[in-house]
Amino acid sequence: MDDTTSTAPTADEIRAQLDRIAASDEFSRSPQLGSFLRFVVESVLDGKGDRIKAYTIGVDVLRRDATFDPQLDPIVRVEATRLRRTLDRYYAGLGADDAIRIDLPRGSYVPTFSRRVAAAAPVHISIADRLSAMRRPLAAVAVAIAVAIVAAGWAWFRLASAPRAVTTASPTAAVALPPGNGLPTLLMPSFEVSGTPGPHSISARSLQETLSSAFTHFDLVNVLLPPADRASIVGEAPTAAPEPRADYRFAGSVEYTDDGATRLLFRLIDLSDGSIIWSRRFERVAVDGDKVAAEEHIVRELAGTLLQPFGVIYARQRIKVVNGTVTDPRYRCLVVVIDSFNASDPVQQSRGRDCLEQLTAQDPTFALGFSYLAALDLREYQYGAAVRPGDTPPLDRGLTAARRGVELDPESARAYEMLFVILFARRDIDAAFDAARKSMALNKYDSRARGAYGARLISIGEIEKGLETLRQAGDEGTVLPPFEEFFLFLGEYLRGNATSAAFYAGQLTNDNFQLGLVARALAAASNGDVEAAKRAVDRLVTLNPAWRDDTRGTLAKFFYAPAIVSRLATDLAVAGLPG
Repeated sequence: MDDTTSTAPTADEIRAQLDRIAASDEFSRSPQLGSFLRFVVESVLDGKGDRIKAYTIGVDVLRRDATFDPQLDPIVRVEATRLRRTLDRYYAGLGADDAIRIDLPRGSYVPTFSRRVAAAAPVHISIADRLSAMRRPLAAVAVAIAVAIVAAGWAWFRLASAPRAVTTASPTAAVALPPGNGLPTLLMPSFEVSGTPGPHSISARSLQETLSSAFTHFDLVNVLLPPADRASIVGEAPTAAPEPRADYRFAGSVEYTDDGATRLLFRLIDLSDGSIIWSRRFERVAVDGDKVAAEEHIVRELAGTLLQPFGVIYARQRIKVVNGTVTDPRYRCLVVVIDSFNASDPVQQSRGRDCLEQLTAQDPTFALGFSYLAALDLREYQYGAAVRPGDTPPLDRGLTAARRGVELDPESARAYEMLFVILFARRDIDAAFDAARKSMALNKYDSRARGAYGARLISIGEIEKGLETLRQAGDEGTVLPPFEEFFLFLGEYLRGNATSAAFYAGQLTNDNFQLGLVARALAAASNGDVEAAKRAVDRLVTLNPAWRDDTRGTLAKFFYAPAIVSRLATDLAVAGLPG
C-alpha cells in the first residue's frame, strides 16, 4: 500500500491530509502528538526543514525551557516513537484508503510524503485457496523474490531491535540484604509556587497531593515526603528533621500569570550525581471549569512516563544494575525477571526464578518477589519455559505465590494483577475478574494492569471491549508489551480486519516470543505468503513442540473461548502447523 507514483503530492494536498489526520480519533486523543506532527510537516513545507532538531521540537512543541538538553531528557525520542506508532495505526485503520501518506522515518524527525496507489478491490478467497494458488509456478517465482526482499529486511530489523539481556553476577549468590525493600526511593517535596492563582486556576496543593497519592500506588518505587510536608498533611507541628535519604527527587514549580494562565514545570533529578534526567513543561494549562479533569490529564501523562515498567525511573535503575551501581539483590533480581519477559528468554527466566525463590526464602516479607514469582510460574505453564522435572504444577505454585503477594501487600495493584492472571489461567473466571477490578481500583493510572484486563476480555470473546481497553492502555503507556501487542493483533484478526492485523503482527519481531510467531504465521497465511508462514511455524515448534503435539491444548492455555481456540487451531493448520 506504500507504492508511490512519480508525481509527488502538492503542498495543498499534504496540508489537507495533515488536517484529516489531526481530526482523527487517534490524534484527537493525543493533542501533543498532533502538534508534533503539524510542526515538522509545516516546517518542511515552509522550506525550514533545517529547523527540525530535537532541541527545537523540545522547546517549541513540547514546551521545555531554554535549558532543555535532548541528551538528558529523552522526551523528543519518546514522543517521536509514539507519533510513528500512532501514524501507523491511523493508516492501518481510518486512513487505509487515503491518497497521501505522511511518515516519520526511524532515526529522523523530518517527515516524508508520498502518493499512494489505490489498492484493487479485495477478493474474498479462503486461506486454503490462497495457499493452493501460491503453488503455481509463475506465482512461486514472484513469491521467491518477495520473500528474499522481506527476509533481508526482517534480518536487519531483528538484529537492530533485538533486546539485550542484563549481564550481572549470578543472582543466586547468597548475600546479606540491606534494610528496606530494595526499591529506589523518590522524594516529592512541595512545589515552588509563584504568582497569585485565579478563580479558575488549577490548585498547586491539590495537584501535589494527587500526584503524590498516584505515585505511591506504583510498585517499583518508594515515595517519600519531606518531614515538614508529612507533618503538614497529618496536622502535626513542623519539625527540623533532616531530609530523608532518596535516590531521586521529583521537583515541580507552578507559576500563575497575570492573565489567569498556569504554567507547570516538572523535573526528575538523580540525587546520586545531581543530574536532571527528565523534565516536562505544561504551558498555559486550561481548566475549562473542570479542575479534576485537568489534574487527571497531567497525572496520567507523568505516571505513564515515569513510573510504568520500562518508564524513566526503571530505565535509569536498569542502567545502574548493569554498571554495578545498584547492588541490592532484590532489585537486581527484579530486573533479570522483567528483562526475561521482554526477551522471552527461558535461560534468563530460569535465573530469575532461582534468585526470586532464594530471596523470598531469605526475606519472607519480599511481597513483590512473590508476585513476580507467580508471573514466572504462569509463563512456565503457558510457554513450557524453564520447566523442572518433579516440580509441582506451575499454576499451583503460582496461586500460592500470588496469594502470598496479596497477603503481604493488600494495597498493591501489581499483586492483584498477578492473582488475576493466575486465576484466569486456572479458569476461575469470576474470581479472576474480581481480582482484575480490584487491581485497577487500587491504581487507576496503571496502564499495564488495564492492558492485562483488555487482553483477557478478548480471550473470553469480548472483542470490541477488549480492543478499546487495550488501546486506552497503549495511549497512556510509554512501551506496549509484546503480549498486549499480540492481543491487538488477535482482536483485529478475529474481526476480519486484515490490514490492522498484519500491522500488529509486524510489530512482533522477537523470534523467541511464541505468540508473536503465531501472529506472524496467521498473518502470512492470510496474505498467501507460504514461506513466511512456514518459517514462523517451524520456529514455533522448535521453541515449544507442544504447539505441534497438542495444538488445541496449548491454545487453551491462552484463550478461554472455545470458538477462538477452534478458529486459531484450524487457521494454524492451514498455515502449515503439523499435528
